Amino acid sequence: MLASLFSLSHALPQLGEPAQALPGRLPVSYNQPTYKTYSHKSGGVTAEVKASQPFTIKAYNSVSPIHMMDIVASNRNFFVGNMTGSLCPIEVGDCPVGNVTALQVTRKGEAQLDAQVNQTQAIYIGPHGQLRFSLPGGELEEGSENATFTLQPNPIPAPPGIAAFVFSGVGRATGYLACPIAEKGPWQVFAGLGGIKDSWVPGGDVSNCIGIDALATNYTSPVPAAYQYV
Repeated sequence: MLASLFSLSHALPQLGEPAQALPGRLPVSYNQPTYKTYSHKSGGVTAEVKASQPFTIKAYNSVSPIHMMDIVASNRNFFVGNMTGSLCPIEVGDCPVGNVTALQVTRKGEAQLDAQVNQTQAIYIGPHGQLRFSLPGGELEEGSENATFTLQPNPIPAPPGIAAFVFSGVGRATGYLACPIAEKGPWQVFAGLGGIKDSWVPGGDVSNCIGIDALATNYTSPVPAAYQYV
């Protein structure tokens, strides 16, 4: 489920200054995350990686119509107001339900989906700011970033046990943007980076996007949330 990924900290060039936070967003007040050691077997080699407890995420913007709606993985991207995309081959037999999107972050600042398939499905920011995920063991597009994700517990005023899933973008990001594909959704999720172009988002108008934070809560199932995300 976990594997080491190369860092692309030089990516996402010329995106400018951080986007401005909108009303209803979380103020920044965090503690340090806690990590456990997980084993991952790939190609006959088992590696141990320090990673967070799996968690699910919801959109947080208390003055928006998508407040506390699930953020899910589907079609290699992340959405609010959509269904989780997953698959499980018949030969696997005892398949996870696959209708929940669960994530983990590592001490290295990388993120991946909580999948049973025996290769990492990395979470990253695409070259146009999209929050994306890879195929199992797949390479990332040129110009992507996967090195600055953190899980930051107890943001104020969230209740205890709630955390924020954060992408810092080497200091450039402010939360995320949820951009509508249609008038009533779903909304595609982007990093809250300044310089996101109209042509990069669904509908062609960044001003229609909603600024959100990603609130995280522990996913406590003893098995991965899905066999593979698609």
